[in-house]
Amino acid sequence: MASSPEIKITVYGKTDVGLMREHNEDNFLVVDFASAQKPSPEASLDFSLGEKGALFLVCDGMGGAAAGEVASTMAVESISSAVSKAGPLSRERFARRLRRSIEDANESIFTQSRDNQSERGMGTTCTAVGLVDEALLIGQIGDSRCYVLRGGHLSQTTKDQSLAWQLIEAGAMTLEEAKGFEHANIILQALGVQEKVEVVLSQVSLRRGDVILVCSDGLHGPVSDEEIKSILLEEPDVRKACDRLITCANEHEGPDNITVVLARFDGPGLPEPVAEDEVKFLAYDPGQDPEDPEPERPPLPTEKVTGETAPADGMLSTAPELVVTNESAADANPAAASAAPTSSSAPPVSEARPLLAFVLVTLLAALAGALFLVSQRGKIPDRSFEGPSLAAQTRMAPPLTASPLTEHPQMLVAPDHPADDAGVPR
Repeated sequence: MASSPEIKITVYGKTDVGLMREHNEDNFLVVDFASAQKPSPEASLDFSLGEKGALFLVCDGMGGAAAGEVASTMAVESISSAVSKAGPLSRERFARRLRRSIEDANESIFTQSRDNQSERGMGTTCTAVGLVDEALLIGQIGDSRCYVLRGGHLSQTTKDQSLAWQLIEAGAMTLEEAKGFEHANIILQALGVQEKVEVVLSQVSLRRGDVILVCSDGLHGPVSDEEIKSILLEEPDVRKACDRLITCANEHEGPDNITVVLARFDGPGLPEPVAEDEVKFLAYDPGQDPEDPEPERPPLPTEKVTGETAPADGMLSTAPELVVTNESAADANPAAASAAPTSSSAPPVSEARPLLAFVLVTLLAALAGALFLVSQRGKIPDRSFEGPSLAAQTRMAPPLTASPLTEHPQMLVAPDHPADDAGVPR
């Protein structure tokens, strides 16, 4: 696959502990796979896009103690290693590889969390941005974000997998109201917290002069989009812009770890932006390749997660429910179903005779019972003078006041891990 060598990229990344946390659980990665180069803390990385592509990663760990740092480090190392081993790929196959690498990272973190008591409940968000041509491919789990600055406008190209974002999209609150929402820290997905995740893939067609920002919520939480845009417009140098963004977050009390990756795109391999360009979230489905050496994993046979009708972007609903599917033998084996007799078909003669005899015996027994009751009715004394019948007494009895809910209250079991875990307040 031949990718354009005329796409020029200047990129820099930085992470900061912030002012409120004792240690930094965030992690990031910037790598040019063609040269295996990474930016140094002192300088940005400048390179031309090669056929193996490039990858930018931001992971925001959670889980308390050092567990969040373990999860975010595992995610960065696992995803970058899997993608780098793929070799030159088309856009579709690169996207499939990126998606699979995120799923594999989830399984690795989940297994380690399950098997190690000290790391129980750890997890991490993940926003992975990769490209092998003029299209930016974004794989997301959680609420770390990707923005594009183009023509003086800052656009968010990811959707937070959080309770607050679901309420915003439903029209239940505004972006400003979400800033003060008491459950704004609840996210719906994170790597390592559940056995399976649904990776949300999206894409952005790049233009010359685009600036890409990938960041954790330590930046986009306390710092408004307008402040972010102002800094990016004022500071063309990606390294200095990263420093200013982190300083701005700390000026807003630095409530969380802060991670920023900034990349500027240029070169004749990209078209010039035009007024008709609209930058927004655009879901991307690379499909499944039957020739792919690592085929899609089969779904679990007995359960699936459903809820409200899933939007086209693949976001999870806020209240998923577990549905146990129990297919009948006819569904599982259509040939057997077509061979089996239907309810309207007549039974064989050898089966009809015993059935007819059984019906006749049942009718005779019922008739004998009725005759016996009639013969005994005259022997039953009239007790109407003794008071209400049992049926009348039953109707007169006061209703029961006990409630099944009070006798058997439903128990809500809190997760067995700190409130910093994913799927629960972070």
